[in-house]
Amino acid sequence: MSYEEQQIKAIQHWQGQGPKLTSMLAGMVSAPAVKLVDMVIPDSAIQAALEAACSVGEKLTNPQSVLEQANVSQIGDLFYANLQLCDELANKTHDRAIAMAAAEGGVTGASGLVGVAIDVPTLMTLALRTIYQTALCYGFELKGEEGRQVALRVFSIASANSLKEKEAALVSLVTIKQMLQQQTWAQIQQVAFNTMGKEALVLALKDLAAQLGINLTKRKALTIVPMIGAAIGAAVNASFIKDVGWAARRTFQEMWLLQHGGHIQQPLLLTNTAKTR
Repeated sequence: MSYEEQQIKAIQHWQGQGPKLTSMLAGMVSAPAVKLVDMVIPDSAIQAALEAACSVGEKLTNPQSVLEQANVSQIGDLFYANLQLCDELANKTHDRAIAMAAAEGGVTGASGLVGVAIDVPTLMTLALRTIYQTALCYGFELKGEEGRQVALRVFSIASANSLKEKEAALVSLVTIKQMLQQQTWAQIQQVAFNTMGKEALVLALKDLAAQLGINLTKRKALTIVPMIGAAIGAAVNASFIKDVGWAARRTFQEMWLLQHGGHIQQPLLLTNTAKTR
């Protein structure tokens, strides 16, 4: 079995996996703790933080570091590299993001509820930066409103609280994945995103804010426990960014494979969905 075939199987397996951490945390977190955290990070605050995080996350991406590591002159050249190189670049991005999240979570976790208020927008910015940076590793430059549409959908996959939510987020990217089998990324950007429109972007932000409200409340409720907040904060942040990183890696792996045609016959999501019927 070739390396690419191995990754196709890994993508299909990941697509069928339901979120485990948030389900597990539901039984560990007390109701009072959840209510306290929910007061600190309501959906309205998360949506406002998301909008800011999108812009900052994009600005913080570093294409130059990817170019230097890959030894290519432009990001689009990674379409012509091999998938294993792209995966190695993404792995480095992923590992650095997890380390940064853990360090930041440890500091803010020691501050209780005050730390949660500071941590959440910072964590969202790091998550979106990770998505943008991972896209570069596979040759995809997510720019402006068009790029934001993709980044938010990947973020929605990572922050899903159930397999149903994850499947809905995966479906939202199917049209783009289908087009990648026949056209280049550069060719489809304007066509694909013009059909979505600004209303779709606003709706995506609202829906994602609601998902994150549940996901982050469950995770962050444990960080307000006295004495262990710092350790829990580091672990929770690292776990969250790990989920975001894998969502980005598997999504852009699949898009890279579809861009190369011939390796797979149809979007993996459609194959995976057909098997479950």
